[in-house]
Amino acid sequence: MVFYRRAIASVAVLILVFGLVPAAWADTEDEREEDIEELNRSQEVFQEIATDPNTQIPASLMRASRAVIIITNVGQGGFIFGGRRGDGLMVMREADGTWSNPAFMTLGGGSFGLQFGGRSSDLVMLVNTQEAMDDILDGDIELGGNVTGTAGPVGATVTDPAAANGDIFIYSRSSGLFGGVTAGATSIEFDDERNEAFYGVENVTPSQIFTNPSLRPATSNDELEQTLLAAE
Repeated sequence: MVFYRRAIASVAVLILVFGLVPAAWADTEDEREEDIEELNRSQEVFQEIATDPNTQIPASLMRASRAVIIITNVGQGGFIFGGRRGDGLMVMREADGTWSNPAFMTLGGGSFGLQFGGRSSDLVMLVNTQEAMDDILDGDIELGGNVTGTAGPVGATVTDPAAANGDIFIYSRSSGLFGGVTAGATSIEFDDERNEAFYGVENVTPSQIFTNPSLRPATSNDELEQTLLAAE
């Protein structure tokens, strides 16, 4: 009798274990598919913003930038009190002038004031100073707080990077209706869960993603890198 009870218990454990493994694997595969879609969407957003005459990024600023952050589908809305949320990624300039593997990020923040409606935006941010770069890698970046974000100069004409002021230059495009005067800081943080799923490494850090050549992402980021290099 004891033998049968133990056998039944063992079978139950095996069913539980093997029943959970496919589900966990499916979740990881779904996350990777979402990350691949985000990578492709970020490449398209950058290309469209960088080449649109209304938002065209000067090549001189691209060549001088230390990193590029691309945030897609930033949702914003509210009445009196509101908020914003978006997802995207960041790539860092390598010593040889190429671009690193991407690290996924999230953007969030609150706002207040006389506001109504809703808006969806795409953002491209050029990191212009080493101080801002250090704050980002330390996980301590707040636009409007410790880091200044300013609208970047637009156009194909040459711009002197040394004469342009600001930690981060921001280029954006928006759709929808939004009105009123708002205020509120915006934070940008690395998405640890998405980075772990994309690289298949637990506790992977942004610094490792940017500097460790042995890390292999779930898919190639060659198309994004070529798009960034073409903008220079």
